[in-house]
Amino acid sequence: MKIIEYFTTENKEHWLKEIKKCDWEAGQYLHQLLSENSLKQKLGGTALVLLLVDEDRLVSFCTFAPKDDIQPTDLSPWIGFLYTFPEYRGNKYAGMLLDYAESIATVMEREYIYISTNHDGLYEKYGFEFYKTEKDINGEDSRIYRKNLALEGQEKDRRYNNGAKWKAEIVKDARKNVDMTAYCGFSCNHCFLGEWCGGCRSVFSCCSYGTFHESGNCPNIVCCKEKKIDGCYECNELADCTKGFYKPDNDGAFACKAQALFIKKYGKEKFLQVHDNLHKAYDFKKTQEILGKSVEEGLKILEKNM
Repeated sequence: MKIIEYFTTENKEHWLKEIKKCDWEAGQYLHQLLSENSLKQKLGGTALVLLLVDEDRLVSFCTFAPKDDIQPTDLSPWIGFLYTFPEYRGNKYAGMLLDYAESIATVMEREYIYISTNHDGLYEKYGFEFYKTEKDINGEDSRIYRKNLALEGQEKDRRYNNGAKWKAEIVKDARKNVDMTAYCGFSCNHCFLGEWCGGCRSVFSCCSYGTFHESGNCPNIVCCKEKKIDGCYECNELADCTKGFYKPDNDGAFACKAQALFIKKYGKEKFLQVHDNLHKAYDFKKTQEILGKSVEEGLKILEKNM
């Protein structure tokens, strides 16, 4: 048996049919959200659907996401839709999914992980403790359980090591055949957080700036999608834009806009070549470290390294 992730698997149609076989009402709702491609709108852009599979059969599944059915809330992340098919029950297979999600949450440096449920006495055996009762999105009482992931020791080390490996696999799969030019003008392929994030065009966008905004999408992404353009570099308002990453007080605002203007002038291929050249010539993590102190200076430095 192994755990795969729905959004990054190549056989989504098969696993969607497997989820459909679930006799649980919430499982059918999960199937609906996935069929409508609306799950990430409900639970956040970094939502994962974890599938424990036995060759081509689905054994157990759950979601691991920034949000669940307790909204709004500052609590995060959440495990939801946890289900094991009847013929596989009694083998603690759900625990394998929980451990997977807990390990990734540990790598994300989260102190707690949460579950919203009406069950009493089920999740305690997996190390969860009752936290409090709150109203869910339907106005009904739901019991919230949480597990402390911050306790130091061998168990945390094990989760961290496993989580780093599993998260890297998800990121690698999320990046396959994806344009790594960010909407705003940065290069996701050259980002110092590249091992952590799938890129802002991928199904696993963990952009550190995007996570500050609703559903994990920054204002630049939202604006581009509303205008139906490929990126800010296609916008006629780019030069004077102060949205999102271009806010004057934002770290890297001028460097980001300089790169978008470069793409507008020379195209993505030249832009990525310049990034390769910059990384050969300079030792840096963020382009704002080397692109001067203004948009104009940044653009000149980019052109100089063509």
